[in-house]
Amino acid sequence: MAPPPLYILVRLWIHRGLETEFEAYERKVSRIMARYGGVVERAIRTSAASDDRSDAPFEVHVLRFTSQDLYDAYRDDAERRSLSDERAGIITNTDSLVGTPGPTYGS
Repeated sequence: MAPPPLYILVRLWIHRGLETEFEAYERKVSRIMARYGGVVERAIRTSAASDDRSDAPFEVHVLRFTSQDLYDAYRDDAERRSLSDERAGIITNTDSLVGTPGPTYGS
């Protein structure tokens, strides 16, 4: 039996006014992620993201990888790391949680 997939919940805050640049950057890293079997299962833009007084992230991503090893390889990818200056100019803060599937609770 195959091990359960790895899920990563990522919250991202960006510099105001750089939404287009953020989307372009995310398309680049999504292509890199795909090389390692990773996918952005869902990108959720928060409704409070446009409120300057909000502490809410601009976007939340649900990522899926088939294994921790492939996720680690993606994180260590040279091309992804080469984009770090571009990322730093767009994204102000990131946090993430890593886990495996839990119960469905009947849904």
